Formats: sequence, structure tokens, C-alpha cells
Amino acid sequence: MTVPDRTSTPSGTQRSGAQPSGTQPSETHTALEEIYAKVKRVQRDLRPSDRIVQDLGIDSLATLEILLALEERFGVALVDNPRTAGTATVGDLVALLDELRADRAS
Repeated sequence: MTVPDRTSTPSGTQRSGAQPSGTQPSETHTALEEIYAKVKRVQRDLRPSDRIVQDLGIDSLATLEILLALEERFGVALVDNPRTAGTATVGDLVALLDELRADRAS
């Protein structure tokens, strides 16, 4: 999880799972917040632009715990998925989870 923040484009529009301000968090985003709170033992609103390592202070062990909990919750493969390594922000991870869930549903 060490790629540059990709939640906004040069024009300022949001992408990669970033939610527009004023909208409700997705089910995926809410689940990530719940799992983060359980693993880190701290309640926090996660923003799509939050960098997983730098802003949230998630080390390798906590990353593994979070990914395994997300796998169990949504029935998708994250730990062994090479695309997971490309997630640097909360928005990136939410977008990847949403894609994997959509693929699984189809």
C-alpha cells in the first residue's frame, strides 16, 4: 500500500472511491471504519484522502488484521491480490473493495 494519493485529478474532481462531500458513506466505507476502530481501538471518521500508513498510522500487522477482517466480511480476496499493493488511501481501498464485490456478484 505505497502508491501516491489518487483521490483527485488535476482538475480537482474526485475518484478512486472518494465520496463527494455531503453524501453518506458507502457500506464498504462504513465497514472499513468499524474494522479500523476495532483493530486500532480508536473511533475515527476515515476520509477517502486519508493515507493508510502515513495518516492512519497502520503498521504491517494492523494492515493484515484489517485486510483479513475485510475479506471475511465481504468474501473477497485482498491479502493475496496484487492490486491491494496499489492502495495508498482509504478511497483507494474502498474502490478496490467495491470492484471486487461487484466482480463477485456478477
